[in-house]
Amino acid sequence: MKRYKISKRGAAEGLCAFCKRYTLCKFCFCMLAILALTTWKQPPPVSFGMETGDGASFEDAENITASGVVGDIQEKENGRGQKQILLSLQSAVFCSGNSTQKTEWKKAGGILCYLKETKGYPAPGDRVVVTGRAQRFRQSRNPGGFDEEAYYRGRGLSFSLKKAKVVRRYAGGGCRRVLFGVRTDMTRVLEEVCGSDSGIMQAMLLGDKTFLEADTKKLYQDGGISHILAISGLHISFLGMGLYRFLKRMYAPVPAAGIISGTLLFSYVVMSGASPSACRACAMFVLSLLADSLGRSYERLTALSFSALLFGAFHPGWLSQSGFLLSYGAILGLELVYPVFTQLWEGKAAKLFLGGVSVTVITFPVLLTSFFTFPVYSFFLNLFVIPLMSVVMAFGLLALFAGFFSVPLGKLLFVPAHGILWLFEEACRASRSLPGSLWVMGKPSALQLILYTGLIILLFLERRYITKFYAVLLLCCGVWVLHTPFLTTDTVTVLDVGQGDGIVLRGRENCGDGRAVMIDGGSSSETKLGKYTLLPYLKSQKITELSFVFLTHMDADHINGIEELIETKGAEVVRIRTLVLPRLPQMDEEYIRIVNRAQRAGIRVCTMRAGETLSACGFSFVCLHPDESGGQRDRNASSLVLYAENDSFSALFMGDLDGEAEREFLNNVRLPHGIDLLKVGHHGSRESSCPEFLKRLRPRTAVISCGANNRYGHPAPETVERLKSAGCSVLTTPEYGAVIVKAKARGRAYGYKMVLVERKAGCVVE
Repeated sequence: MKRYKISKRGAAEGLCAFCKRYTLCKFCFCMLAILALTTWKQPPPVSFGMETGDGASFEDAENITASGVVGDIQEKENGRGQKQILLSLQSAVFCSGNSTQKTEWKKAGGILCYLKETKGYPAPGDRVVVTGRAQRFRQSRNPGGFDEEAYYRGRGLSFSLKKAKVVRRYAGGGCRRVLFGVRTDMTRVLEEVCGSDSGIMQAMLLGDKTFLEADTKKLYQDGGISHILAISGLHISFLGMGLYRFLKRMYAPVPAAGIISGTLLFSYVVMSGASPSACRACAMFVLSLLADSLGRSYERLTALSFSALLFGAFHPGWLSQSGFLLSYGAILGLELVYPVFTQLWEGKAAKLFLGGVSVTVITFPVLLTSFFTFPVYSFFLNLFVIPLMSVVMAFGLLALFAGFFSVPLGKLLFVPAHGILWLFEEACRASRSLPGSLWVMGKPSALQLILYTGLIILLFLERRYITKFYAVLLLCCGVWVLHTPFLTTDTVTVLDVGQGDGIVLRGRENCGDGRAVMIDGGSSSETKLGKYTLLPYLKSQKITELSFVFLTHMDADHINGIEELIETKGAEVVRIRTLVLPRLPQMDEEYIRIVNRAQRAGIRVCTMRAGETLSACGFSFVCLHPDESGGQRDRNASSLVLYAENDSFSALFMGDLDGEAEREFLNNVRLPHGIDLLKVGHHGSRESSCPEFLKRLRPRTAVISCGANNRYGHPAPETVERLKSAGCSVLTTPEYGAVIVKAKARGRAYGYKMVLVERKAGCVVE
């Protein structure tokens, strides 16, 4: 059998060959790396509640006055279905209250304003003075959650103004005003000629996703073709290069053709919102025009690195945004990986796949870090989607320009594009119905990303001596590295769901098979909890099956997120096997409703009462409450109380049990003496965790799940004081975000050291 091994000589020669070329490219990449390290986790320019070096600070929800130049304008719908106007102020300054003294103005960078009025708003380029209530952007409070602060900081925005009102307006920025007017007219024409496809065409041609239906966007994402909804290199090559070649064929001088096409393309990018992918494509196009005008050779890798350094210097926040990384990663894949594959596999049929595979090799970890899933059949969809996109754009532009003169003519010209878009949607639906269409791989750790990057670098350096077997082996190893978690522990995660409960337990042996157990999942303060909190967390942790979901009682703040997972498409990604409810003598209407919903969804339903046990995901669960008489009182008093333990960890989950019900529970149940974790009952209410209860239980750590500034006053100060007096650490989700408890086996229960480590998405206790 022929043996394959890594060639040290090949790697050395590959490294030397790369070092001898691309001098400017290497310099730009080194500077970009330094820039990324210096700007990593850079503090925001404006702080809340404490002074910074320049004094630019204020309290959250404080009324302030701000001034700046209007950049982008968006129309959106709020949670109540009402129209909402968003203004992005650039080069903004602000002051507290309504004071306008010159010495009191402080720099803020950019401000996102939510206008109260939806009519008569200013145009881009105008300088305005607005008043409103300042509000910080939310950080990610749970693993997998959307980090609003990082996203808007990447766009140069420091904070937002709610209920903003324009008090002064100064006209300006003639160029921006003209571009905004052109964009408004184009939007109107697209709505008239494209009908139901107007939202898609506005996203494709104008970069405006305001009117793109959420179902259509989700459909394209699941199919792996959502990239066609962004302004990218395809648009630049279609518009910019097409215009440049046309002018040259019309015998225009090369410099003149370059200036005209470059200027028009730059205006188009500004008009479409100047996304990172559009700016990257425009910058590389301008550099190619410059090289052509000067008679110099154009190296795409050098242009790529130079543009990345340029944008990284002016927009440091872009360096961590997925759009920026995916756009640059796609070109890197075509420049570095595609030549390696084409020397191994020849033939037109093979090359149809090699381009997509080369792009995926580089962008794969970015996709997993941002979305935690990979659409398996996207390769095949993109084989015909990408070529047909040029046809859609051609007919879309023809319909747009014709619509300015004749709407019926524009509709007629749009018919071929409408047919292709219908084909795209049907293809996405067909791929989504196939088994295994969405591969949930979770968010890779830093170690996994480093190992994967090392394998790809080795593939590039060994390109002269590589074989097909060796290339496939390296790629398979890379997928295995990203798919397989290396550090596994018993984990209990108390999610920050606002005013409610959501707890996930996972044994160390289940970190690779995607199974977990959940206790409750609801909130009375967060909307669409399943979509925005539960599902992102489960996908980020590579959890595809909830073996058991315990619902302690039927209050909405404990069940509405689980109901959402049952009813929505989230069940296609994360499957619930069994729903466990308390066994009650009398079942109310809500109890019956959740049982019927689960059974319609094909979920097994079972009940538990005191004394019954079950085992799942490395934990043994013992039901301590309710007993046979537990259903004679209200829902809180009938809460399911669970004791969970394994060889390294023990925990008690109290549901909403407190007050008199807790004291009766204390008298009727034999509690363990000393546990590692107590999930405090009823969100830390005033009557929960009485001294007798804590004296018998002796918890090491207590976690309270509740909403920040909730109207119930949870957690009660006296309850927190009782917990601290009992000698246990107290962690609350409003203060820390999600609380993650990790336990490593030491041969006996309770035999581990607990260390508190703060982090952005919550805190970790080990």
